[in-house]
Amino acid sequence: MTRLSDVIQPEVFMNYMDTYTKENSAFFESGVFRSDPNLASFLSGGGRTVNIPFWKDLPGDDSEPGDDDPNSVLIPKKITAGKDVGVRQVRSQSRQSSSLTADLAGADPMQAIARRVGKYWVREFDKIAWATAYGVYLDNVANDGGDMVSDIGGDDGTVIASELISAEAILDAKQTMGDAAEDLKVIVMHSVVYTRLQKQNLIDFIPDARGEVRFPTYLGYRVVITDRAKTIVGANPADVEYLTLLLGENAFAFTEAPLATSPMIEVDRKPEQGNGVGVDILYSRRQFIMHPYGIKWTDASVGGEFPTNAELGLAVNWDRVYPERKQIPIAFLVTNG
Repeated sequence: MTRLSDVIQPEVFMNYMDTYTKENSAFFESGVFRSDPNLASFLSGGGRTVNIPFWKDLPGDDSEPGDDDPNSVLIPKKITAGKDVGVRQVRSQSRQSSSLTADLAGADPMQAIARRVGKYWVREFDKIAWATAYGVYLDNVANDGGDMVSDIGGDDGTVIASELISAEAILDAKQTMGDAAEDLKVIVMHSVVYTRLQKQNLIDFIPDARGEVRFPTYLGYRVVITDRAKTIVGANPADVEYLTLLLGENAFAFTEAPLATSPMIEVDRKPEQGNGVGVDILYSRRQFIMHPYGIKWTDASVGGEFPTNAELGLAVNWDRVYPERKQIPIAFLVTNG
């Protein structure tokens, strides 16, 4: 009898799943995630966190004027380094189906499960990305004076025009980057926010390089629409606040590698279950690092070996380490729609 384990070859299936992931994720297609070979090397070894060293810029002290005094000696100054920190994440999921179900239904549910595993991980990566972004946002508000944030949302029970998305609001968020604002290339927003811009007739559509796909743009930024964008409900539930991200290319690292001891795809059969009819189980596992450059993972509040989405969204687990705000191509805009 041909079983699921005969049909699914793990190596072939992983190639299919990876391709499916990239084809169906607006976040990954936007170009804000960069594969980092140094992080890939870390994943092949041990440890829960990885140090990402960086050189700080030269201090901005004035240069010294020359003179003819032989006793005047120019004192050499040094360059200093900093340390960014990323966290290893391991996630797994399994689905099962009784063999009798396949016989009675005339189609194998396990095959349907297998076809949907890639799309499931797309949704997971999107959720993890938003949890990470929200944690960075909260850390910035709590510890850096909100210098990456433009917040025009309100929570007084009445939504007014000045609390809604607009060109001026986006430009204010862009300005948090100062003269480095040109590094911002992508806007990620909720569909409610996107619809508001559509009503203002402010969305342009630009064809891709081959002229096959027309993607939305606004003020020159590529627009990514997702209802997984973070919404914040305060004291007045009617005043929902939407978190919009302005991002530069390569603002985040995303690198994954197989686990050393467990295959990324595994099929198991339990012949004794179903009173002897049998049950098939498909396991999928992902090991990866998803990290915003310049915002170190502090590991301050994590209950298990690896962080949950809720823990990724805590301010206490993040801390900005790049010395200048302009070095981090991420800006946050909070509106009521």
